[in-house]
Amino acid sequence: MPAYNVRDSNIALLGSDLERRVREHAGAKESAWAKAGVQPGFQIWRVEKFAIVDCSDWVAHEKKYGTFYDGDSYIVLHTYQDGKDSPLRYDLHFWQGEHTTLDQAATAAFKAAELEEHLGSKVTQYREIQNYESPRYLSYFPHFMILHGGVSTGWHNILTMLPEDEKKIYTMVTTRDKVLKTRSEDGKQLIVREIPLEGLAMRQGIVYVLDKGPLYWQYNTKKSTAWARYKAAEYMMYLGQWRVPQTKFQVFGECIPRIYCDSVRINDNCVDEGTPDEGEFLQAAGITSPVMDIPLPPNQGTPIDPPLLYRLIGDVHGWQVVAVAAQKTSLQSDGVYILDDHAFPAVYTWLGKNVPEPRRRLALQYAQNYLNDKLAKEGEHVQVATTLVKVNEDVEPASFLDAFNPRTI
Repeated sequence: MPAYNVRDSNIALLGSDLERRVREHAGAKESAWAKAGVQPGFQIWRVEKFAIVDCSDWVAHEKKYGTFYDGDSYIVLHTYQDGKDSPLRYDLHFWQGEHTTLDQAATAAFKAAELEEHLGSKVTQYREIQNYESPRYLSYFPHFMILHGGVSTGWHNILTMLPEDEKKIYTMVTTRDKVLKTRSEDGKQLIVREIPLEGLAMRQGIVYVLDKGPLYWQYNTKKSTAWARYKAAEYMMYLGQWRVPQTKFQVFGECIPRIYCDSVRINDNCVDEGTPDEGEFLQAAGITSPVMDIPLPPNQGTPIDPPLLYRLIGDVHGWQVVAVAAQKTSLQSDGVYILDDHAFPAVYTWLGKNVPEPRRRLALQYAQNYLNDKLAKEGEHVQVATTLVKVNEDVEPASFLDAFNPRTI
């Protein structure tokens, strides 16, 4: 099955054989959209072959909510109101796992575009890529977890006890940690990612949890935050109680402050980093190399470089981007603009209210083409997996508007 290339987007394949296969399998109109966005809340769909399957029961299932698999693609719809009597507005995300197939990724993108058309002009659409999720997307989930597997390969439920001869390891950070590229101000969300044990190189600033079936072993690196240590322990203790028999818990490395430990009752199991107990964790995980240090972002209060703003100029024969002043007053209702917020990685395509529909449908492709051109000019340091956001005039998200204001880290 063809692999997905992040340089593609939903619009790049419109009119292609792949789009025609999607439409042939799923039909001209998706029946699921009849119940989409009718009231405030969250709805989730997973792509299975060329169809979408409602996973909204995950929203009500506290142990599943926020769990995604790296072999799948999903559509997530957040319906909300700015005020009690305000009209409904929508954040529409299609999320693509690292190992999703081209068919799955394209189906999610096509269906997201179809759902946007169904919902109308009050939609902000996001292309989300695993490990590069937007702060907006992460904010929906108290615990955001990515596990290996998917609908085509099978998957493991973290609540299921592992066999004695099997181990899994997870990284854990919170959205306030500097090691995370997309951070949020409140830092309440815990980001959990299953990673391969083979060839693992541990990094400072991250909490690791080794799942040994009847045992959870948590290793806190020296530069991990007390908040991340606590949130990781709290979550794993919570998950462990659902296993039969319950999974026991042990902490290695840096201690968790007693103010937190008392609430999760693990202080007696915490040992200091550098003791022989640390070696026991590393040996069990098969790690022989020392924990690596990594450069962190500048300290708080450091000014952030302003974004770059471009207007798209051209016709059906070709387009070019022309730099304009990065000010809200530069945005004209008859224009299409690219905002490159490289400090908080995202590329926005802003569409004026007078832009015709054919150009509106190409919004995300404009953003992806911009990134591809930037990569060709500036080299591999350009992050092509950046979140892409389609923004309509008068329904701009706060992150877009804030980018025009002076900011500090």
